[in-house]
Amino acid sequence: MSWLLSQGRGTRRFLAAVTIGLLLTVHGVHADSIAPSPPDPAQMRAWVDDMKDAPRGPFKRIRWFCEDGTILPPEPYACRPHGGGVQHGEWSDRTVAIREQGFLIATLLADLDATDHIGDDPHLDELRQVLLERFLIRFDDGWIFRKARYYRGAIQIEDEQRKAREILLAMVNDPDWLRSERYLLLREAVRLLPVNGDEPAATRVRELSTRIAEEDPGFQDLRVKIHGMPDAGDAQRVRRYARDRGEVELADSYRQLADELDVLYEPQTAIRRLERLADESRGRPLEPILREAAERLDRARDLDTRLELTAEYATAWRERVLDEDQDRLHPADRLRLLQAGLALEQEAYAVASRLAEASKEADRRRQLVWLADLAAVLHGSGFLSARQQEQVTRRIDGLVNADEPRTDTWTAELRYLSRVSQWAQRSMGYHFDPTVERWSIITNLATHYIPDRLRDSPLLPYTRVLDTLLEDANARLGIRHELFGEETAAGLRALNPGLRRGVLLEAPDDPGDFREDGIYLMASTTPDLPPVAGILTRGEGSSLSHVQLLARNLGIPNVVVDDALMPRLDTHLGERVVLAVTPRGRVQLAADGPEWDKVFGAEPRGEDVVIRPDLDKLDLDTTEMLPLAGLRASDSGRRVGPKAANLGELAHFYPERVSPGMVVPFGVFRELLDRPIEAGGPAVFDWMRGEYDRLATIEDSERRREETREMLGRLREWITTTSPGQAFRAQLRSALEERFGSSHTPGVFVRSDTNVEDLPGFTGAGLNRTVANVVGFESIVDAIRTVWASPFTERAHAWRQAHMPDPEHVYPAVLLQQTVPAEKSGVLVTTDMETGDRDWLTIAANEGVGGVVDGQSAEELRVHRRSGKIHLLAQATAPTRTEPAPDGGMRRVPASAPEELLTPSEIDQLRRLANDVEARFPLVADNGTPPPVDIEFGFVDGQLALFQIRPLVENRQARRNLHLAELDRKGKSRADGVINPDRPPRPAE
Repeated sequence: MSWLLSQGRGTRRFLAAVTIGLLLTVHGVHADSIAPSPPDPAQMRAWVDDMKDAPRGPFKRIRWFCEDGTILPPEPYACRPHGGGVQHGEWSDRTVAIREQGFLIATLLADLDATDHIGDDPHLDELRQVLLERFLIRFDDGWIFRKARYYRGAIQIEDEQRKAREILLAMVNDPDWLRSERYLLLREAVRLLPVNGDEPAATRVRELSTRIAEEDPGFQDLRVKIHGMPDAGDAQRVRRYARDRGEVELADSYRQLADELDVLYEPQTAIRRLERLADESRGRPLEPILREAAERLDRARDLDTRLELTAEYATAWRERVLDEDQDRLHPADRLRLLQAGLALEQEAYAVASRLAEASKEADRRRQLVWLADLAAVLHGSGFLSARQQEQVTRRIDGLVNADEPRTDTWTAELRYLSRVSQWAQRSMGYHFDPTVERWSIITNLATHYIPDRLRDSPLLPYTRVLDTLLEDANARLGIRHELFGEETAAGLRALNPGLRRGVLLEAPDDPGDFREDGIYLMASTTPDLPPVAGILTRGEGSSLSHVQLLARNLGIPNVVVDDALMPRLDTHLGERVVLAVTPRGRVQLAADGPEWDKVFGAEPRGEDVVIRPDLDKLDLDTTEMLPLAGLRASDSGRRVGPKAANLGELAHFYPERVSPGMVVPFGVFRELLDRPIEAGGPAVFDWMRGEYDRLATIEDSERRREETREMLGRLREWITTTSPGQAFRAQLRSALEERFGSSHTPGVFVRSDTNVEDLPGFTGAGLNRTVANVVGFESIVDAIRTVWASPFTERAHAWRQAHMPDPEHVYPAVLLQQTVPAEKSGVLVTTDMETGDRDWLTIAANEGVGGVVDGQSAEELRVHRRSGKIHLLAQATAPTRTEPAPDGGMRRVPASAPEELLTPSEIDQLRRLANDVEARFPLVADNGTPPPVDIEFGFVDGQLALFQIRPLVENRQARRNLHLAELDRKGKSRADGVINPDRPPRPAE
């Protein structure tokens, strides 16, 4: 852990610094003394802001840091007798205090050891923090070094560049860094570390334009244009603005920005960079490779050819960099090739931006070729995997080679190509989401890193070209989205249909602060999301997470929004809005007003979700523990809930796929409720029923919400603190020994299983508590009480009891099932979740245990039942996976994010299961037809394990809603038209 805190080389230096610091602090030398207790987030934020304007920034003085750990004043050659060393700023006490909390601010590369970043423990978290800080330095005009850059001796750029090169050479010489999963992180290190003083022109343009807009508000519109839709004419626009409207004191800044724009779009920029790298490689095998690329780009007859060549070299050089044959490429040449790849990325950005200017004049087939080339560059840049690029190329080739494809087929394929934005975002998120989330505690600017990086990449012109094609296709199909009265063709992707009115809000940090009437703008969905009116999310997580299933069930509209549209939404935060999402994927977000009253008044009211469990079926007299293998689907809602009943059915048909288990039936919990709520008080059941009746009479919604919270809190406390009794404990101990061989089991999952879930029109997915991998008898008793209390949280009440005429009749059974250490786990749904086509299956999977249902970014596939054909929807990019801990509970460890998570054999097992399970299971929907089912599964050593099966419940009100049907109606008559690929895109032909 020394690298967390130490400044300079070695632990001895750190100890010496601490000793001196303590002595000086005691004698009152330091003005900014360390706080007596760890700083809280607000204090750290304030300190960070202070450092930006402090003359010494994060430092308190200049010191020599010698090889032997000695710290000396800044005298000439002070470290010579101590084996050499480096001179730079010494961290202030505030800086040390912040670093002690895990935020590695003010890191100087000269202090790092290159060997810390290679081998079996490469300190990836430290590296990611270093890179994020390097971004902040560029993005925020020096960040905490803003004034310290001028503090003589604080930062020695020669030492920084030397160490950056040493670190990068060590990385490219390490086979572990030549794996495809680390390629994007490796490129980011080359891009952000000061290895040669170069900085991409696109980055400089964005930073300069942002800085000017902060000082000159009138420049804001032009800044937005440069960031969102840049082109070669922007330099002249900046010069014209400076001449006609600019601030005199910013004349040099305008001039510098215009010059940088000229460099960005100047045809020779990348060529000159490649030639310089070739000169550095003189006489080495890399030299002819770089010279050939520079010459071919220089001779290219047009922009299309230059983009094609850029794509060709970008993919080829990625393969060469990742070639593990160390003899074929010297580490220095491997580093140069990475730098050359960054030059190609800039070339693709500039060339494609110029092509995008003419996108409405170029024919559709030509624009598809641009997209294919840009996807290849994105692959070469690390944003897309080889698997993703192959899928994109195959879709584009199919359209390019078609004479007159159907309009609906053409549009569907373009929508698939729009997934590239999400894929690239998730690739960056795999490496940096945890670091960004943590650093956002001390600075909101950290959240700009991933969006800014994506907009600096060829993804920006890719989306511009695709937007043009989608706008054309949607117009021909009759589908256009609407944002506050303005039409947009792309940037929105419907997940769940629905129609709601509410208030547009930012997601709060505390889940308890969500409002039921909120339409929330979120960075990502979370498994703890309470009922809300609508969801607008930048990252969808898993489309099969509990939140997505609940939203789908209750008709909550759910939309993925590209970052480019976020500024348009931000201006309406706090306003009342209407969100409409149609079954065919059209999105409408509009200001609410009286005109919408007739729309909402016209909705059929008879289909609002009302939850009515079959109370006549209940058997509350059974109180003995039940073996899982003895249960059948018919026991659901009678003695146990659907989890245990359906799992018992699975165990009957697939005994080798289901781990051993047992169930505490409804009757045990109901018997517990006969005890008094307090000494001399009524039985808990009678008290609870009376409370529900009382709460229903309270008209003031806020008061009713608060008193419901208090009532539920008292009930949960009673359940979790009341002993279930000696008789129960003895019976439980005996049953555990019989089922698992010991009452101190090596690990069981303790899961809630109520009589009010998986009912017609209501799934209840994820509402109750699962206590994972419980070890030891007393821990199991506590987990059972925790699970009994879980249906009575505010969130569960809002989703379930609030929709019940008789809310007191919620009875949890408890399923105890032996822990399965799954290497992969996921959800299989026996239908296409997007179209409802039963010929296709939807599969989502993650590494480890339970990632999909928790909303992690999963591998998502659409698989044809009969042929086995696979459509990739997303790769698994969650940065961590969950696994059982030996002593109980779960732990998070780094995930590997392989390009292909599920193997062909595992997918075949799931396909065979889907084709077999529906024939065996007696699941019937409320309309009398067999519904699709969703099945939770895992794999251990390639063998399938089954954890749960239930019917997939959808809210069909959204599909029949009159307003949504009207929004979709116009597109239906055009679906069977055809597209002429050799014509330019246009609103109509």
